[in-house]
Amino acid sequence: MILEPLVNLLYVTLSYFHQITLVTLPATTGPNKVGAYDFLITDTTRNDIFAPTHESRRILMTLYYPTTSTFADFPHPEYMAPAVGAYYESSHDLPNGMIKSITTNSYYGSPLRSRNVKLILLSTGLGMSRYVYATLAEDLASHGYMVASLDATYDSPVVEFPDGKVAVANLPENITMEEATKYYHERVKDAVFAVKSLSTASLTSVIPGVGAEGLKVEGVGMFGHSLGGEATAGAMAAEDSILGGVNLDGTLSGSVITNGLGRPFILFGSELHNRTSDETWKGFWDSPSKGWKRELSLRGAAHLTFSDYAPLIEVLGIKAMFPEEDFEGFVGTIGGLRAMAIQRVYLRAFFDKVLANCKGKLFDGSDPNYPEISFI
Repeated sequence: MILEPLVNLLYVTLSYFHQITLVTLPATTGPNKVGAYDFLITDTTRNDIFAPTHESRRILMTLYYPTTSTFADFPHPEYMAPAVGAYYESSHDLPNGMIKSITTNSYYGSPLRSRNVKLILLSTGLGMSRYVYATLAEDLASHGYMVASLDATYDSPVVEFPDGKVAVANLPENITMEEATKYYHERVKDAVFAVKSLSTASLTSVIPGVGAEGLKVEGVGMFGHSLGGEATAGAMAAEDSILGGVNLDGTLSGSVITNGLGRPFILFGSELHNRTSDETWKGFWDSPSKGWKRELSLRGAAHLTFSDYAPLIEVLGIKAMFPEEDFEGFVGTIGGLRAMAIQRVYLRAFFDKVLANCKGKLFDGSDPNYPEISFI
């Protein structure tokens, strides 16, 4: 299991944001404008084992989706919710309002184009916020998908709920494998509950543009980074309705190591992470399962390349402010915008294959347009 560093790179990056008046996430590439909406679900059958008091498990997500509305009445949401931004600023002595310099491409509260959706769940890395994967989520939504980006309560750094309550992460400082496994299992349960909740009309009728009939989910996929990639495999093993998944640079655990998965799955690793260096990946690859699978390696990538950190650093033009060894250890040597562009292409091609039955050839082997990708 690959555990997130304490995102020191993000904190250093943010300390320079006061030099920038406005930073926009990389533009989406699809034909659709993107709507966004925060959606809360509560699993009343499950106590939150990480909460300091007895309470049901609450899961806050941002939904990203295609919209065809006019946008005069729908603002771009802030990159992070106020309490999340304030947490980073106050806890790390950062200038007030710094995080507000980042804006998104989506329009908050704009109506969903159609109640018929192909749904993709997104699970974050351990100790990371759903907000730092917005670049991937927005782009998939611009190509017609609904992406549900899930925060992991008491695991994500700060979760600000609609009622004003704030849940701050309580990850152990030196987390053990046993402790991390508890967070993994809750992630899997969160994902399964999210699938069922987003298929329930009585809940989803509150989403903008969806009437009393609720969403009609026509297919479900999932991807995640690090622990979120691990949880993607676990959720697929637990929930048959998840038709395919992508693990972005995370290890694996549980039955999938020995049994594999009977549905499409991609191991998408940083340059030094593959099945020769990760026994869990090797076990999955050698398993008797006949499910379609691929293993991809992104040359020049490090662990946090699979998040918004790398492209934001490049957009801000602050690479020279970091010691080279620190920079390369966190986000690699590949350019952040190039890395994000490649991830977007391969993720979309995978979900087009799994959820839209497209017959593309991108996974047949090396593509000269993307020489940074190796098939292992």
